[in-house]
Amino acid sequence: MDDLSALAWVQEELRRSLEAAHKLLRRHLKEVESASGSDVSAVDPAVLRNARAQLHQGVGALELVGLPTAASVLRAAEAAVQRCIGRPASLNLKAVEAIEHASFALLDYLQRMLGGKAVSPLALFPQYRAVQQLAGADRVHPADLWVMDWRWRELPANASARARAFDADARGEVEQQMLTLMRGPSRDAAQRMSTLFAELGAGARDAQTATLWGLAAAFFEAQAADLLAPDVYGKRVASRLLAQLRAVERGDVQPSDRLAQDLLFFCAQCRAPRDAAQAPRLWAVRAAYGLQHSAPVDYEATRLGRFDPAQIAQARKRVAGAKDAWSAVAGGELHRLSGLNEQF
Repeated sequence: MDDLSALAWVQEELRRSLEAAHKLLRRHLKEVESASGSDVSAVDPAVLRNARAQLHQGVGALELVGLPTAASVLRAAEAAVQRCIGRPASLNLKAVEAIEHASFALLDYLQRMLGGKAVSPLALFPQYRAVQQLAGADRVHPADLWVMDWRWRELPANASARARAFDADARGEVEQQMLTLMRGPSRDAAQRMSTLFAELGAGARDAQTATLWGLAAAFFEAQAADLLAPDVYGKRVASRLLAQLRAVERGDVQPSDRLAQDLLFFCAQCRAPRDAAQAPRLWAVRAAYGLQHSAPVDYEATRLGRFDPAQIAQARKRVAGAKDAWSAVAGGELHRLSGLNEQF
C-alpha cells in the first residue's frame, strides 16, 4: 500500500486492541480454571464477548486502510472466539496461544511492510490455518490469502490438443490418472492429465469452461515438469476437478469461480518455466494473467510472529539502556557500573 502513515496509525491501534484481547482471553482461562470441578459452563462469557469485540475492531481498522487479506486472518481469530462463546470451556490454553500467535504474525507482517520489506500475505498462512481450524471453518486454503483481482480470461488456443467432448470414457481416464496421482507423484500421470484437460478445453462449448480446463491443463503440466511440488492442497484441487467433471456430466455447465482461482493460484506458485517449450500451457496461462514474474512462496514455513512484539520492544529498551550505561561508564561515570547488570 502507498499510504504508510495510515498503516503506522493502524498498527499502533491494532497493537493496543490485540493486547487487550489477549489479556481478556487469559483472564477467561483463569476464570475457567477457578471454576474447575464445578459447572464450567456457568462461566460468564462476557469476557469472551469483549475479547471478540476487540478483535472485530481490529478487522475494521485493517479493512479501512485497504488490507483485506490481513483482515481475513484477524476475522478468523474473531470467528474462533465467537465459536467458544457458546462453549466457554472449549477455549483452552492451546487455543489462546494460537490466537496470540496469529496476532503476533499479523503485527510482524505490518511492521515489515512499514519497514519497506517485501513480504507476501501468504507468509501468514500457518497462523491463519490454525485459527481457521479453531473456528471450524469449512475451507482453509493458502489461496485465501493470495492477492489477485480475479476475472475470467480467454486463453489462447492450444494447437497441440485435439478437441474432445466430455463423456464417460474421458471421465474414466481422468479418474484412472487421478487415482495414480493420489497414490504419489507421477510425472507421466500428471502429463496425461494435462493433455486430457487441454483436449477437453479445446472441445468446450463456452469460454469459461474452456478457461477452467485450460487452467487445469497448466496445473498438471507444472507438476509433470517438476515446477510445482504436489501437496495436500493441490490434491484437494484435483478432487474438486473430478467433482466439477461429474457436475458437467449431470448437465451443470456453470464452472466454479473458486476452483478456477485456486488453479490459477497454483500456476502462480510454480517456479517459472525457462521458456514456452518447457511448459507451453503453463506459459500461456501465466502470460494471459500477467504472472510471468510471479515467484513461489513457501506458505508452510513459519517466519512471522515467532516472538511476542511486547517482549521484543522490552528487550530493545533494555539493550538501549545497557548501551547508554556502558557509554557512561566508559566516559568515567563509574557509579553507574553497579546498575549495568540490571538491564538484563
